[in-house]
Amino acid sequence: MTVVPFRPRPQTTRQAQAVSAQSSRIVKPPAGIKAIGIDLGTTNSVVSVFRDHLEQPETLAYGSNANLVPSVIHWDPELSHESVGKKAFEQSNGDLSAIIRSTKRLMGHPEHFFSSNGRSYSPEQSATSILRYLAQHPVLQNELEVNKGLWAVVTVPAHFDDAARLATIAAAESAKINVLRIVNEPTAAALAYSMLPDVRHVEQETLVVYDLGGGTFDVSVVERDGLVFNVLASEGDVQLGGDDLDHALAEHLISQVQPPFAARRIKSGTPAYKELLQLAEDAKKSFQTVGQVQIKNESLDEMGAHIDITLQRDVFEKLAAPFIEKTLILTERAIHAARKKAKNISRILLVGGSTRVGLVRKMLEQYFPNCLVDARLEPDLAVSWGASLQAAIILGLDPSTILVDVCSHSLGVGVAEDSRSIDENFKKVSKKFGILTAISEEQLQNLLGDRVSEFHRELRGLLRVAPIVHRNSAIPSKRSEFFNTLYDNQSAVQVIVVQGEGETVSENRLIGTFMFQLKQPCPAGSKCEIQLTYDQNGMVHVLAKQLETNNQAEAVFDSRTGEVSGWIAISDQEFDTAQQATGVSSNSFPTDVAPELPHDQPKSSSSLQQNAFLVKARRQLMRKKFGSAESLQLNQMIAQYEELLARSASGDDCDDDLDTLEQSLERYLES
Repeated sequence: MTVVPFRPRPQTTRQAQAVSAQSSRIVKPPAGIKAIGIDLGTTNSVVSVFRDHLEQPETLAYGSNANLVPSVIHWDPELSHESVGKKAFEQSNGDLSAIIRSTKRLMGHPEHFFSSNGRSYSPEQSATSILRYLAQHPVLQNELEVNKGLWAVVTVPAHFDDAARLATIAAAESAKINVLRIVNEPTAAALAYSMLPDVRHVEQETLVVYDLGGGTFDVSVVERDGLVFNVLASEGDVQLGGDDLDHALAEHLISQVQPPFAARRIKSGTPAYKELLQLAEDAKKSFQTVGQVQIKNESLDEMGAHIDITLQRDVFEKLAAPFIEKTLILTERAIHAARKKAKNISRILLVGGSTRVGLVRKMLEQYFPNCLVDARLEPDLAVSWGASLQAAIILGLDPSTILVDVCSHSLGVGVAEDSRSIDENFKKVSKKFGILTAISEEQLQNLLGDRVSEFHRELRGLLRVAPIVHRNSAIPSKRSEFFNTLYDNQSAVQVIVVQGEGETVSENRLIGTFMFQLKQPCPAGSKCEIQLTYDQNGMVHVLAKQLETNNQAEAVFDSRTGEVSGWIAISDQEFDTAQQATGVSSNSFPTDVAPELPHDQPKSSSSLQQNAFLVKARRQLMRKKFGSAESLQLNQMIAQYEELLARSASGDDCDDDLDTLEQSLERYLES
């Protein structure tokens, strides 16, 4: 596909309603519900409730007047019981190796797991456990009983990608919490600071929200005009936060462990290292008020390793400085992206527990000498306060405030400039796989076997990215670009959607792919429109159209799994088969390398009937609530049907099983 100049095309009301319907996954909230804001943090989580008669939201306390709930989990195998928060620390009896913590950094990565006494949790499951615990507060339980449900705004780091946002929503839904909206943490904090009495009268100002939490860093530039908040730009790093300061100090402490040879066996993840990590975190907090800290532990492990030293604050600050320097560079980059200068910034708002480190404020004041560093709000509570205010705005309890947020990642599709670039990409990947002569697709399959999928992923990764929705666009955002097909008689286009700022597909986060079938005949240069939408939660919707026809396909990607709802998702193996059947696609083999495959052979009527049947079943699946029993049952039946089709195509005699399952599916779809 080749890029042609962008010409915006208005979307019809019907299409807009379709996207809106798929975008909204929650039950409509009833009148009279409370405005609840949840800050699901890396280190601590907080819940606040907006009440219009109070100067600030009410932050819920979870035992002993504690507003902060540690985002940690402990599993007791003897009692088969799960503990969250402070109780998790109590139940661990000092065994920190049995504590699950800092899982937020890996949200959207279901392949990663954390373990507590043999029980594994994915990042999403960890978030579900924490949210389920938060929902047990008496105020929220009363809300659940009265209104038959909980509705809340949940915050995420501004730099969370689509998969992480989807995982957060799924975790909340698993905890029986309906998500009114996903809001970026710095944006929520800016709303919270607007409640301060001495700034309510300020008509216009440009703010920088500097949010350094336990596991992530975000910075946003916000323009305020009265009660209208317009986010101009966001930057951040989901792998940068207070945890990095703890790890840097823990690594330093290893060199101080006695006897000296004991340090060699203390590696990341070992019980001794986790003990040092806790000592480092405690020392970091102590340095907020004192200049030196005694660090002592007489039994780091069962082999006699111990430590007893006095550490000076300047040693800690020397270790912490490189990480804080990174946040300053990101802050400067955000200001530049907002087309502002430091002299235009009235205040830098400090948010997140790690901003309590004295070096943060010191370095900010040195780096931005003309900006007021504002730390008047409790840094751990500001985000949840702002989230509850955003909930009040959505529910109409505070309709005077308007919030306009931005997307933190660009969104685009993989494209080839021309057939020559496809030739070059194919030869480059072939050489990497040791293929030095031109071969057919069948020979490629025989030669590579199971590695053929890896070959196609490499080939796809070399495609150039054509950005459609640019980073820091206001959300919700909807934009289109127009593309041309490359070959005569091209019958399909694989739409490859990526998120990020890289120039090629492989340099970005793959959101998902699907095959868009074209109406025949389709000469080279036929135009297609690809429309990408960031919804109000910063998640992705795709619409593909073949111009001058009524042919279109809409897809909503679950970027945690790569699954597509609303259209047919195909696996790498199915994509290889589709290439053989259709001959060409947006990144197919060049005809001078692989022989042109027949694409004018009509499919059998039974094959067409089965494909139509699958389309009908998948569209029915799209209408089911994600994760429901009906959705899981239908998804399992479709998977079994596809497996039987594949077996039948390979010569396996399973026609009776296929007919039986087809009848069951047909009855299910008609019910």
